[in-house]
Amino acid sequence: MNDGLSRFFYRETVQDSGVGDEKVIRQRGGVGVYAHVQVAVHALSRGQGMELAWNAGLNIPPRFASAVVRGLQDALTSGVLAGLELTDVYASVENGSYHEEDSTADAFREAAAKATTKALRGARPLILEALASVSITVPKEFIEVVETTVASHHGQATTMRSEAPLQSVTTDLPAVHLIELMAELLRNTEGHARISSATAGFRPRPEPPDTIEEWVAHR
Repeated sequence: MNDGLSRFFYRETVQDSGVGDEKVIRQRGGVGVYAHVQVAVHALSRGQGMELAWNAGLNIPPRFASAVVRGLQDALTSGVLAGLELTDVYASVENGSYHEEDSTADAFREAAAKATTKALRGARPLILEALASVSITVPKEFIEVVETTVASHHGQATTMRSEAPLQSVTTDLPAVHLIELMAELLRNTEGHARISSATAGFRPRPEPPDTIEEWVAHR
């Protein structure tokens, strides 16, 4: 699967809380570079998206605030497991420090990104997959074919309704399978299937790979 599709069908999130505290300290041609940011993250309920907060007061001057926020966003859009955007995460800037002469916006952006990434890694990240809710209506003689086809795409019939001589099946399944499922249903039912679908949020991907290499190979 190409990166564009994986970014559409998958997200990352966290299961716990984490804190990252990072300093950027360098000397460049006799000029110092300094920035310090502390970030905390914790999990939100599924479907809540992303929340950002600022609890650092004036420990980080307002002139660097936008750079810090960009650093958070850098980390939150690139993930820590497979380069995927995060969702259902609360991230807050908790503390920091600066040097009147050596601090720069670029340094604060870098420190914030590193602190956020460290916090996310400590909060037990995992991969989510998008779900699709699918309704399929077919003549009754095709119902077993529908159930078998749905099962082959990691779906399971959740409700069934009869409207003689038709029968309807509703199922939730990984959205990445939706296009292929629809094509197979039409082929296996000789074009008799009526299919509709809607987004159904995200769920933890069953048995996620333990390493980035395994995930990339899988997708």
